[in-house]
Amino acid sequence: MRTRGNTGTSTPPQPARWEHFADPFTRRLVGHTGSTTEQLRLRTGQPLLLRLVSQRTGPPREADRLHLPHAARPAPGTPWLVRLTELVTPQGLTVSRNLVTGRVPAAPAVLDAVTCPRTPLGSTLLRTGMTQRRTLLSAGTAPWPGAPGSPAVRRGYLLHLADEAPLYVVEHFNPAVVPSGRRPSGGGPARSHPREGAPA
Repeated sequence: MRTRGNTGTSTPPQPARWEHFADPFTRRLVGHTGSTTEQLRLRTGQPLLLRLVSQRTGPPREADRLHLPHAARPAPGTPWLVRLTELVTPQGLTVSRNLVTGRVPAAPAVLDAVTCPRTPLGSTLLRTGMTQRRTLLSAGTAPWPGAPGSPAVRRGYLLHLADEAPLYVVEHFNPAVVPSGRRPSGGGPARSHPREGAPA
């Protein structure tokens, strides 16, 4: 099994999937093909902690309601992982909410990285040097709890780790940290949602 190599490589998506966001950091983050955790840590200037919301395994029917892309759909009888986590600052601010789902990895090193209850996945991958590749599938906005006027930036991608089947990852970012405003279709200044409490 290949567990080390050129980390953070990717299949580049079309730039249009993130260029409509007004904020330069948002565009960089959505198009970034390396560790999301590291980008958010640099943005906030703080270490980010993992909050494990839920983690379970089950039969493939667990994935039916997720509308997964073809490459991430399970084969019959395949053990399936559904993991929900949050990245939070030491003060308790939720920076992102994340879904990781896919076939349960067979390699112990990959399984440990994906299911660790204490360390963010991105941090684990950077530390171990595990081979990884991301393919961006979607980018847009979705509701963020407690911020009805400021939708969250959302992105979905396939995460390939070593020789395992790809995992499907969906990330939602707190609009106070990652602005979701879009570029105007015509002239005039870019429209951006308020960023109360956002780090400098």
